[in-house]
Parts: sequence; structure tokens; C-alpha cells
Amino acid sequence: MPGSRTPAAPHGYEPPRRGEPRTGEPPRRNVPGEPPGARNGALARPRGVEDPPPTMRRGFAPGGPTAAPPRRNVTEPRQRSAPPATPVSPGVGAPGGMPPRTAPNPAMPVRVVPPPPTRPTVTPPPPPPPRRTGPRPAGAGEPGVAAGWQRLAVNPNMSGRWKKALSVLGVLAVLTVCGVGSFLMVLDEKQGTGAQANTSPPPTATPVDITSREIDPKPLTAGEVFPGKQIVIDPNKPTEVYTVIKPQVLTDCRAAASGEISKLITKLGCSQVVRGTMRSPNGAYLVTGGIVNLDTVANAEKAYEAIKPIVDEGKGRFLGYAPDRQDKKSITKPLALASTHAGWNIRGHYLVYCVIARSDGGEIPIGDPFAKQILFDVIEFYLRGKVLEERASDPITTSGAPTPAAS
Repeated sequence: MPGSRTPAAPHGYEPPRRGEPRTGEPPRRNVPGEPPGARNGALARPRGVEDPPPTMRRGFAPGGPTAAPPRRNVTEPRQRSAPPATPVSPGVGAPGGMPPRTAPNPAMPVRVVPPPPTRPTVTPPPPPPPRRTGPRPAGAGEPGVAAGWQRLAVNPNMSGRWKKALSVLGVLAVLTVCGVGSFLMVLDEKQGTGAQANTSPPPTATPVDITSREIDPKPLTAGEVFPGKQIVIDPNKPTEVYTVIKPQVLTDCRAAASGEISKLITKLGCSQVVRGTMRSPNGAYLVTGGIVNLDTVANAEKAYEAIKPIVDEGKGRFLGYAPDRQDKKSITKPLALASTHAGWNIRGHYLVYCVIARSDGGEIPIGDPFAKQILFDVIEFYLRGKVLEERASDPITTSGAPTPAAS
């Protein structure tokens, strides 16, 4: 009747679906060619929607006296509570006398259709800002940029090439600087060496071979070894000189030594001994220095090595020259009687030696600094460094030719 509204269906109530038998009706059989369940809406139900709860007739309570007998061969759907129908106000704002809207008919089945799947909306990135091709505006504190200046787009590939090219150019520049610097240093060194060689004084003598008596046959003389009465060691101290008492030339080498040393130098081809006795600058020591003329430099080296063990074992020694030992007032007698110190060395085929004794005949203490200084002055400085040095070299005259040796 008009103005009345259909009451809302109670909770858990759902009208029967189309194609399903009502309560008290026998179950329907499937029509040939129709799939099972087509009449009860099983095929039309969308995927994911569960079966609705069983329907109830209005005014009948389940399990009442008028309940329908159970159906056979029919699977009961699972129960599901349906949402209540929303009542609609009758005739409110109905245009043109249209009948009022009512709630959906409970007898009609309600199908729940899920919304179609939708893809997520992807927001596109905003477009890049447009490039400025006009003049660049001046920044804060920056002087104005001239009109017409444009920013040019830099190619990243071209930028990498430029970096590699600049790196190669930098390496080449460094190598070039190093090479030029090295060349200039070598050039300066050569110029300095040449200048030093040019400023060095010209040689004043040519070397002479004195390795054997066969090459150096000229015998030594007393005037060659002791040309004067004084021997100056230090030109800056002309008053500190060695006074020559008397020189001597021996053709019998056995008189210059005793014991095994006398036999040794005779065996190694001694031809002469030139010796001389001197007084030290302070007058406290007597000194005999001499040169033994041996056959070859090899024999001189053998004598140098063999003398030390002979002296250490006391089997022989060099003798000092005491020319006035027979006199009552002899001043050189300590060289023949007192204990002495001796030293020796070689140069070429010559053996150089020195014997020291105290003037008062006393014993020379071990490590006496004056004795060491006398040995150095006589052997190294005078006999080897001056006498034999002059024999091992020929002086050059002003004309450039060496002076011929006297025969």
C-alpha cells in the first residue's frame, strides 16, 4: 500500500536465489547440456566471493514445526551474515508523483561484484626546466655580464677527452723540464771539469819505471841520498832539521844487518846499501837511515814480509852506523851498543829502513811519540818521498822535453 515501507530484512536473512528450489519443493535436476550448479548461480558468482548463508522464509523459524525436510544430494553453502538493508524514506523529493523508492526486494538475490583491478597510477617526473640561452644574469656582488653572453652546453664526452689531453700535456711538460734541467747540469759539470783541468798546473816530471834493477841499472850514490849536511823536513820550520853526521856506501850488504836479516837481503839480490847517520832536531836521538838496492820489486816485497817475524823472534836486526865508535869521545856509539828501534818499507826494487837510539844510551820506551815521528820523517817523508821519488821521475824542462838521465 502506498506510504508503507517494506521492513528491513533481519540479520542473517537472505532471500532465495534464482533457480534454487523453495522450501518444500523437490530438488531440480540439471538440464542436459547445462553444467551442474548453473541454476543456483555457482557459475555466475565471481572469483573470490564466498557462498552465501542458507536462506530462510519470512515468518518461519529454523527448526519449527513447518520446517522443510532436508534436501538430498544438495551441498549446503556456508553461512555468512548479510549486511542489513538500508530503509529509504517514502516519497521524499520524488519527482512527478513517482512512487517512492523502497528497499531492495528480499526475494531477489544480491550479487557482490568486486571492483575491477586497477593499475597504480605512476606520476611522471616533472619536465626539466628550459635551458637559458639568453645572457646570464649577474649574481650578488658580481659585476654585470656583457649582453650577448650565453652559457654553452658542455659535452661530457668531450670534457673527459679534454681532461685526458691536459693530463698528457702536463706529463710531457714535466718530462721536458726534467730533461732540460739534467742536460744543463751535465753541461755545467763538463764545463767546470774542463775549466778545472785547464787551470791545473802542467806536469813537471814524467814517471820512470823502478820495478827492477834491470830497468833501473843506475846505482845509488851518497851524494844522491845525502846531498847536504842538513835535511829539512818542514819548510815552515827551517830551524828543525836533521844534521847528517856521515854517509856510507856498502857493497857488502851483510854489514848493514845481523842474523837472519843479513842472510835474507843477500839471498834476495842485494847489490849495495847506502846509509847515513844523523842527529834528531832536538839532539836527544841518533838515527841511521839507509836504502837497500835489491834485484826486483818482488824480492823487495818478500823482504818486507819476512823481516817482521825475524825481528819479533830476535833472530836478526838492522845495525846502526856508528862511524866514530872507536874514538874515546864517540857520539854515535849508542847506535852500536844500546837498544834500538827500527822500521822499514819498500818502493820499487828498493828496501828503505831506519834505526833509532837515544843519545844518552838509555832505553826507548814503547810508544815513544818522538821515536814514531822520527821513523815517519826519515822513512816516509825523506827516503821514500824525496830521494826515491826523484829517481822515479824525470823533470821536464821549459822546452817541454824531459832532462836525460846521467849515465
